[in-house]
Amino acid sequence: MCGDGGNDSLALRAAHVGIALSDAEASIVSPFSSADRSMMSCVELLRQSRAGLATSFANFTALICYGQIMSGMLKMATFYFAISLTENLWMLIDGAISTGLMLTISMSGPAERLAPHRPTSRILGPQMLASVGGIVLMNWLFSALSYVWLFQQDWFRCNEHSAAEGDATKWWLQGDNYESSIMSFVCTFQFINNGFVVNYGYLYRARWYKNYALLVVWGFLMAFVSYMLLADPNRVGCAFRLNCGTASTLERLGYGTPTWKVEPYNSPLGHNVIPKQSRYELWGYCLGNMAAANLWQVFVINGLVRNLLRKRKPLRRLKVKL
Repeated sequence: MCGDGGNDSLALRAAHVGIALSDAEASIVSPFSSADRSMMSCVELLRQSRAGLATSFANFTALICYGQIMSGMLKMATFYFAISLTENLWMLIDGAISTGLMLTISMSGPAERLAPHRPTSRILGPQMLASVGGIVLMNWLFSALSYVWLFQQDWFRCNEHSAAEGDATKWWLQGDNYESSIMSFVCTFQFINNGFVVNYGYLYRARWYKNYALLVVWGFLMAFVSYMLLADPNRVGCAFRLNCGTASTLERLGYGTPTWKVEPYNSPLGHNVIPKQSRYELWGYCLGNMAAANLWQVFVINGLVRNLLRKRKPLRRLKVKL
């Protein structure tokens, strides 16, 4: 129901959707109001509401994927190898990555054109299950294969890390080993990718490249984590205890004596510095993980496969009798 006067108040209130085309008394009782006295306000309301619904499901998808990474291979590796992510890395994941990306996902505007059908509103519908399930399975697969890659490296010796040989009371130092370092980088890139993979506007939200806030946050996080992985031991990496080691060990490895303070490593090896060539291999592996998840979202969830299934097996819509 659309109305612009006080005599329309009862109808605006009783309607499923009421739009007051004025800022007078009708706007008081109407759920929605617009200063533009045009029927195009109905189209604008649909654009904004569909974008809001799609954004809610985008945030929901990202948070579910975040929880599955946390409770999936990350926890299994933590229990199996008796390791933990470093203290500062936990703060980066929860304080910067998750919070920053969740906030910026919601900054995407509506699509320019009104789509011919509304977005899904089913949390356990086929679209949501396929989106979340596909991303989660790919992340778990790449996480497991990262350890297969690690155990094939000549610079890594199996069972070199033993929790019994370290100080168990210093839980924040249980990441001073290669097992934790590899999982730290793989999972951190997966956390960063969660915000990007749900940013595709498709039919209801603006194009992904128009969400400038998310692109800035995503770009900064990608550069920051990539620097920690690819650079030689430095102040930033040592703050997160990644690609670093005890001062004497770094000097013995040829990286020089660090000018910053490094707490002695809680492992017999004394460092977790990845050789340079292997760093680029791991970086490319993480980028491949991100690319696979994005391709799944673009071509299967939002693209050709989804359109084909929609035509062949359309959902049974509620028939409204007029």
